[in-house]
Amino acid sequence: MLAILLSTMFTTYASPPPLFLPFGEDAGIKGHASVEVSTDVGWIGPAQEFHIIVAITADAGWHTYWENPGDSGAPTEIQISAPEGYTVGQPIFPRPEIFKTVEGTTFGYTKQAAIFVPVTAPTSTLDGRADFQVITSWLACKKSCVQGENKTTLTVSVRAWEEGPLRKSKSLDRWQLLLPKSLADLESFSVRLVGNLLKISGSSTEHHVGFLGIEKPGVRFVENERYIFTNDAFVLSVPLTLNTINTGGNPLEITGLLTFGRNTADPSYTVTIMVDSETKPYFKRRLKQ
Repeated sequence: MLAILLSTMFTTYASPPPLFLPFGEDAGIKGHASVEVSTDVGWIGPAQEFHIIVAITADAGWHTYWENPGDSGAPTEIQISAPEGYTVGQPIFPRPEIFKTVEGTTFGYTKQAAIFVPVTAPTSTLDGRADFQVITSWLACKKSCVQGENKTTLTVSVRAWEEGPLRKSKSLDRWQLLLPKSLADLESFSVRLVGNLLKISGSSTEHHVGFLGIEKPGVRFVENERYIFTNDAFVLSVPLTLNTINTGGNPLEITGLLTFGRNTADPSYTVTIMVDSETKPYFKRRLKQ
């Protein structure tokens, strides 16, 4: 879970530098991975939405985990303390690799994974700078597993009257290409809940489709998804169980990635639907023993 903390520290200067500046020294536990923290803008302007980017790279032969680690492991988590008035959103993870072992299926990264965290600036800003405290924690595994943590203070220039431009970087371009896209970007698609199955239909010339679920309170994905192709049209069925216990009467969030192809660089799309628990009597269905 992403923990969002707001600090009240904010310092201004008369003439800010044009690009973000690292401030202070990184600290933490290495944990067989390294972390690089940056932004995708040259500076911040009023009401601007930008991203803090946490790029985590596992040591050779090791791997870190996705936000849903799967049958074992632990999720990579990011905690950001932002100045007053800034709003921090949920992290956006790149499509993970799938690891299958005798212990089960897990999801993670053997290569560098750049996680984008959206941040929105307040509607009124002053020339100066903003300090963001970023804590990244992860589990890295090889034959054994170790916990790692990185603490970084990221300082970003702020201007009062204009939004900052996107940074020009080959790494940034590459990272953005690996992020999931919106399902609305597909020309034709349909997502619906039928009994205890999430049904996704659409069309694709790539005949290998899958779904990587992200478990939320009251939502659990079970067994393997199944898909049927008719020419280029497909229907993907994802089994799940829903339970309203401990949800406080709030709608259930069913979310995950619709994936095409077998490689992490192949397209993926974010799927999210909200379900009103009061209208779904099958929520109490139990898992098969």
